[in-house]
Amino acid sequence: MKQTRRQFIRNVSIAGGALTLGFQLTGCSDKPLQVGSEADFRPNAFLRIDTDGVVTLQIPKAEMGQGIVTGMVTLVAEELEVDPATVRYEMAPVHSAFADPEMRLQITGGSASIRVYYDILRQVGASARETLIAAAMSQSGLPQDALQVSDGKVRSNDGRVLLSYAELVPTARTLPAAAAVALKPAAEFRLIGRYEQRVDALAKSDGTAQFGIDVAPEGCLTAVLLRCPWFDGAVETFDAAAALDMPGVAAVFATEHGVAVVAEGYWPARQAAAKVDVRFTPPAEGLRDSAAIASAMAAALDGDDFLSVRDDSGPDAEGGELVHARYEVPFLAHAPMEPLNATCRLTPGGCEVWVGTQAPDVAQDAASRVLGVPREAVVIHNQFLGGGFGRRAAADNVAEVVAIARELERPVKLVWSREDDVRHDWYRPAMAGQIQARVGAEGEVSHWRHRIVGPSINQQVIPVFAGTMLPQWVPAGARRLAGKAAARKDFASVEGAKELPYAFAGVSVQYQNLPLPVPLGYWRSVGHSHTAFVVESFVDELAHTAGICPLAFRRRYLAPDAPERRVLDAVAEAANWGRAAPGRFQGLAVHASFHSVVAEVVEVSLADGKPKLEHVYCAVDCGQVINPDIVRDQMIGGIVFALSAALYGEITLKDGAVEQGNYHDYPILRQNEVPPMTVVLLDSDAPPTGVGEPGTPPAAPALANALFAATGVRQRRLPLQLS
Repeated sequence: MKQTRRQFIRNVSIAGGALTLGFQLTGCSDKPLQVGSEADFRPNAFLRIDTDGVVTLQIPKAEMGQGIVTGMVTLVAEELEVDPATVRYEMAPVHSAFADPEMRLQITGGSASIRVYYDILRQVGASARETLIAAAMSQSGLPQDALQVSDGKVRSNDGRVLLSYAELVPTARTLPAAAAVALKPAAEFRLIGRYEQRVDALAKSDGTAQFGIDVAPEGCLTAVLLRCPWFDGAVETFDAAAALDMPGVAAVFATEHGVAVVAEGYWPARQAAAKVDVRFTPPAEGLRDSAAIASAMAAALDGDDFLSVRDDSGPDAEGGELVHARYEVPFLAHAPMEPLNATCRLTPGGCEVWVGTQAPDVAQDAASRVLGVPREAVVIHNQFLGGGFGRRAAADNVAEVVAIARELERPVKLVWSREDDVRHDWYRPAMAGQIQARVGAEGEVSHWRHRIVGPSINQQVIPVFAGTMLPQWVPAGARRLAGKAAARKDFASVEGAKELPYAFAGVSVQYQNLPLPVPLGYWRSVGHSHTAFVVESFVDELAHTAGICPLAFRRRYLAPDAPERRVLDAVAEAANWGRAAPGRFQGLAVHASFHSVVAEVVEVSLADGKPKLEHVYCAVDCGQVINPDIVRDQMIGGIVFALSAALYGEITLKDGAVEQGNYHDYPILRQNEVPPMTVVLLDSDAPPTGVGEPGTPPAAPALANALFAATGVRQRRLPLQLS
């Protein structure tokens, strides 16, 4: 049953020796929610106020640098009238109460965290505040209108009564929780839109913040794994005699994931792994080289095996100039700063896993399947994530470490090398696109025909997620059928193209799934990462054909009240569009994703024929801003991420294996290459929308369009060809 906001308040509960507020959602488990240590269990709780007055918030999302902890603490603190810096936070355990209200999984993705929890967490804070006021009324004998709340205290209007939250908790926990609580109007916000601190900054600065790679239970061994260089091989034979003779090596054995080398520390394990002689079964036939994949995509674009995802095109026409172009984008790795890792300790009938994950319930399911135990027998301790970008929504690292721990009597931490990370990712898929449209004598555009070819992410990912959401007895074949159904018109392949915002006379968008034997996953901004490049590059081509300024051309075909026009106007003003300094060239792009709209201008110069990034301007409409500095940081981070991919990012395959291995051949922008950036936040009364990903899609097309302005050469392939 979907829970309404009113039902949420009604279901707030009082329990234990502290005031505990939360709500019950239907899910796969109706077991009591267990929070903290055995002595601190609380059922169904987001918020706990202890008898010493300390507020503790359960964070239902993963913190991977995007500022979710600060944002969520800000929402609760606003309504609870406390300083966010005083609020303690814990990463929520796996429980159906913490499942994302839309995705029905306990997952961090889709730039949805603040958007979906904006009302929920404010209600948690507001209900706690009103219950504490009721406690103050009981203790003081004063009516509600004689009391006010500030700085974690309830005081009387005349100043004679002053009660801290700590003093009120013993009474508050005996009262029915306040229901139907009114939230603050925006005019009364003290923190939302104003709070500029990071509540996790100190811990991340002084080294006390614990990431997955920091975990070390007593007696913990360290493992590395020798994996098959191609994606579907298995261990055939191995010789570990030389490795076992090395100091500190505890064991070498084969698992279903490769050959595990276990030692007293990472470096002994890594050195020993280099001594293991392992042979894997050879790869099967199929599309396993980048050149063959590119040829197959090109052939598919020439064929007719497409499914329509949007068709309001009308009859074909002959008038106007026919403009057409083909685009290619490569496989991309995520390459987060912290390589994948996970730590496992077996327990009677199950295990504990310490890991930084975007999807703790997916991790729990993966571990339970390896051990053949119920999900509830697996405890996931989620940690800070040193970057995720979608990669840490998968749980292959968890399955690997549990399979290793299964063979040992001690806890074990599995650590991936950078080479492991790049060569065994769940990649952003390579895609190919073709667009054609007609441009009339007066610049009118008609008969937009957009074809997209590439492998479906959801064909691979949905069976994994379905396995987490469905009972464990559901067979894998049934889960794969769900993936095949999603693949036909995969939203992750066409998003950003299907929702074309321009009012052209007739739009057709088609998709063809080309299955490939490459593991695929969600990459920051998912389908928008390639469709924005194709669409906004081609719109620039149409503007050039029509002889119209790219900004004026876009505005012409956007509705007067379109948010795209608002951000375009804002970024044009910030960038002084059309009036760049001599020797500088500008490119423009705008794109809507994750309920937000972002426009960007990239400004470049040429030195010895090579482009230099001079400045990036960004305007974003993301509804109500919670923490302004975090929004700016996320725009900048998304832009750097996108420009790195646009200039350098490419994963290539040869004989079924990834050719790249580290930052020397899969580079990212270095500090001296990152240009100054200006970010404009548009004022809005609308609820908050996505922030973590929307800064990424417009950057590549804006850069490509700037390079065209500088060189007169169109860029239709990523990474950009700068020679």
